Amino acid sequence: MSEKDILAEEDLEITAVTAGAVPVQLPGKVVSIFPALAHRNYQIYFIGQTISLVGFWLQAVGIGWLVYELTRSAFWVGTVAAISGLPFLFLATPAGVLVDRVSRQKLLVITQIFEGFIAAVLGFLVISGKINLPLVIVLALINGIIGSFDLPARFAFIVEMIGKRDLASAVSLNAGLFNAARFIGPTVAGLIIATLGVGWAFVFNGISFLPGIWAVAVIRPVIKQRSEDVHPFQSLKDGLAFILKDRKIFYLSVFGAVSSIFLWPYQTLMPPIAQQVFGAGAQGLGSLLSAAGAGSLVGAIFTSAMSKKENRLPFIYWGIAISALSLVAFSQNHNFILAHVLLFLTGLGSLMFVSTLNTWVQILSPDRMRGRIMAVYLTMFVGMMPIGNALAGAIAEKTSSLFAIGLGAVVVLLAGIYFYFRGVLSNFS
Repeated sequence: MSEKDILAEEDLEITAVTAGAVPVQLPGKVVSIFPALAHRNYQIYFIGQTISLVGFWLQAVGIGWLVYELTRSAFWVGTVAAISGLPFLFLATPAGVLVDRVSRQKLLVITQIFEGFIAAVLGFLVISGKINLPLVIVLALINGIIGSFDLPARFAFIVEMIGKRDLASAVSLNAGLFNAARFIGPTVAGLIIATLGVGWAFVFNGISFLPGIWAVAVIRPVIKQRSEDVHPFQSLKDGLAFILKDRKIFYLSVFGAVSSIFLWPYQTLMPPIAQQVFGAGAQGLGSLLSAAGAGSLVGAIFTSAMSKKENRLPFIYWGIAISALSLVAFSQNHNFILAHVLLFLTGLGSLMFVSTLNTWVQILSPDRMRGRIMAVYLTMFVGMMPIGNALAGAIAEKTSSLFAIGLGAVVVLLAGIYFYFRGVLSNFS
């Protein structure tokens, strides 16, 4: 079934659910660029997530800084990041079965409550002076377990909020929102760490979950969640079989894994780079990560504006080229100002291809299996990040953080060239 057929079939399903759910009227120009914002559900979700994601970046920066303060080791920064993502590698796929069998909306509320609690506990331990590396590792592991259920549910729930027709816009906006927070969050985190201490970054993150919990709780889904009355193990087997049979989703997942292992560890290694290469403190680290976030925000605006374009294949290849080449240049650079420009381009390119991958996987996934398919895809994408972080941390310890980043970028660039000339994604356009 083609993408057009899928969208036409879905339009017949979205009926009386939206009656009375009047969205806030936005200017026509805004809606034409961001079609997802025409939906009341997405407007609510957007508001809640804006605040919550700023808190997420407070914690993301804070964890890296805290571990580096405790150990002064790039290896441990990468290792803790790897440990936090390790549960996803093993739990996300079976979690996808649960996501397809229970209310995704209720599951998201529960996971966010637990994530906010963990953040508050971490903040208390740091402020009280009781924190140590083993405690950081344990809390990171627990957070990773919760995230293994949260992320597949979150991705699958987006379609329930607005349907598939404006899904590309929603995915781009989600990525843009994530990276707008990535632009603001690290800067705020740097200020908080420098003035109040790293513990308060975790406390504020815990508080920031409240608007996100409210937003998910009040949303009225426009598509009814479908589930299959089969044994969980059979359900898992069916999901894996579907992905192996559908070569489109399979190739998208493989490329997601390659980029996760070799491209994304640059964010994890930024704390030692900020200090060792540029001699910058917490605020310098925040400004570097914010530059990448600003680039991703611009990329999100661009991809959302182009969401109606049928051939989105160039977004993948151009995105790979821009992000990988920018990181190669970054690995050879020692100028603090130029580093911001290169990270801006890295964020721009990475957003272009990642949001396109995410959109295609969701559109191609049958409603009844979306949780399982997204879980497998996210296992390949997010679940591979621990391996990438551990590998990059080990390479950085033996050579340098810049060398580790540059090497990974070269691998991603070569993979993109291989995919392009093999034409494995050409039938997606």
